[in-house]
Amino acid sequence: MKKANVKNSNKADKRSGRVVTPERLFLKDLAQSQSKTYRWVNCLGVIIAAGIVLQSLGLAVVFADLVLNASVDIQMLIVAGIGFLSRVSSQYIRELLSASASRNIRFSLRQKTISHLAKLGPKRHQIEEDAALSTRVYEQIDALDDFFTRYKPQVFLVTVIPCAILASVVWVSWIAFGIFMLTAPLVIFFMILVGHKAAQANRRQFKVLSLLSNQFSDLNQGLAELNRLGQTTTARDRLSDSAERYQKSTMSVLRLAFLSTGTLELFASVSIAMVALYLGLGLLEQLPWSVGSAPVTLSEAFFLLLLAPEFYLPLRQLGNDYHAKQKAEAAAVDLIDIYRVTAETQTQDNDNERKGDLSEQVMHPEFETGALIVMRHLGWQQAGRQRLNAFTASIREGERVWLKGESGIGKSSLMTILLGFEQHYEGSVNVEGDELKSSDLTHWRQRLAWIPQKPEWVQGTIRQNLELGIGRCTESALRNALVQAKCWDFVQQLEFGLDSSISEAGTGLSGGQMQRLSIARALLTQADIWLLDEPCSGLDEETAEQVLNTIDDVSHGKTMLIISHDTHPVFWADTFWTLTKEGVHAKAQIKRSYV
Repeated sequence: MKKANVKNSNKADKRSGRVVTPERLFLKDLAQSQSKTYRWVNCLGVIIAAGIVLQSLGLAVVFADLVLNASVDIQMLIVAGIGFLSRVSSQYIRELLSASASRNIRFSLRQKTISHLAKLGPKRHQIEEDAALSTRVYEQIDALDDFFTRYKPQVFLVTVIPCAILASVVWVSWIAFGIFMLTAPLVIFFMILVGHKAAQANRRQFKVLSLLSNQFSDLNQGLAELNRLGQTTTARDRLSDSAERYQKSTMSVLRLAFLSTGTLELFASVSIAMVALYLGLGLLEQLPWSVGSAPVTLSEAFFLLLLAPEFYLPLRQLGNDYHAKQKAEAAAVDLIDIYRVTAETQTQDNDNERKGDLSEQVMHPEFETGALIVMRHLGWQQAGRQRLNAFTASIREGERVWLKGESGIGKSSLMTILLGFEQHYEGSVNVEGDELKSSDLTHWRQRLAWIPQKPEWVQGTIRQNLELGIGRCTESALRNALVQAKCWDFVQQLEFGLDSSISEAGTGLSGGQMQRLSIARALLTQADIWLLDEPCSGLDEETAEQVLNTIDDVSHGKTMLIISHDTHPVFWADTFWTLTKEGVHAKAQIKRSYV
């Protein structure tokens, strides 16, 4: 039904001659979720238009009576008061409803975007780095606020109010009607002309902001290393240059906004002056084509004069809000890019499977049919690059496998596939006999514990980070996990224990302690399959051995695939895999400890 609505709206846009762009369709689709609210907003707009006409009519008669008869028409004064009150109250309610609609749209979009990025996993880095993505999720979604709060409601007002005024004016003066009809398009033309320049400036501003966010994030993460290398001044200068570029881009947007406002005010003022000049000369009976007679009465002149600024006000307001539309479209372009990268789960045709002379080595032929994970001719090619060469292998339930291979051979790519973040691989991955592509990824991931090279943490307490994605855990469960991961002693020594704060970089804790907390978090998930990608990367030899021994102690009975280099050998693994371009070479290990 939704697709049908979108198709119908596309056809309507084509019939109306408007250029249909992806960002406009994106914004239109977002507004559909609050269509009921916007219908109420439009109804209030009709009341505002009627209120303007009533107010102007009442005041015109009152002013004319004051001038001509030195009396006040109470009935028309009441009419003007009713028009004023209906206009003000409707405008107030309209603004509240528009703000509510915008808030709901942005909240829903932000929630959907974060959920989408979470489902993408490592594939999100095909879009941008995390710092730039956070800018899109927060800054650029908030950039849609003015569009839904001000511009979209104003588009309806700019139609209904001038039409209501023109319908009222045409019965009073054809000349005033003609002035309105001739000058209104000029205001709209210059609004669009300046607005396009503002759109380009907004796009440049968002790009510079993303660059600034990435640089700041990189500087924050590598500050210690830069300090050791004595490059902090260089990094600071680069950050300062980017900040200056952002400042200049912001000022260019503001200049265009002021230029747009000034241009619209000029044309609106000249147009109002033309109406006032016509009415003044008419009342003085000095019009060249009507010398000696007034084309309008005094009350009609007051009526036209009061309506003139009201006629141009919605156009001027739309001009002021037009840069909000251009800003929203610029933000929508980047937001659309996020949704272009999808975590598809459709199965590929068998024709896409890699064929030909494959050097396959089935590692456990006697267990393959009953193995927990079976990979047949598994490979992955992306954008012409072979991310993972085809191989065949299997992992039994409860087997712990140590995988190594040269850099760039595809170890991390294999992890990406097993985590379910890449569905366009060649060959097949079977889990308990079911193809991974066609299985329920949510259920599959509930069975997984994932420990990467640099586990991700959020600003908060240790307790919050351990429970992240799991839910509330009992004190005994937390204690048992920390004891098993050998974290309990150093956590107890912290001032607030489990409620001690840690940053995204784990400030105050060593690399080994952070990895032990990752092990504790994996234990809390109750997962039976563990995937570890170089968990000792960046640790010294002694700390790495301690971490690996901890993993050995807590992973008995777990199915495990652990990537580690020769510098940090996993002696306790059941099987040792070497990944090469020809496939996987495997051999059983004689288990031994580090101590």
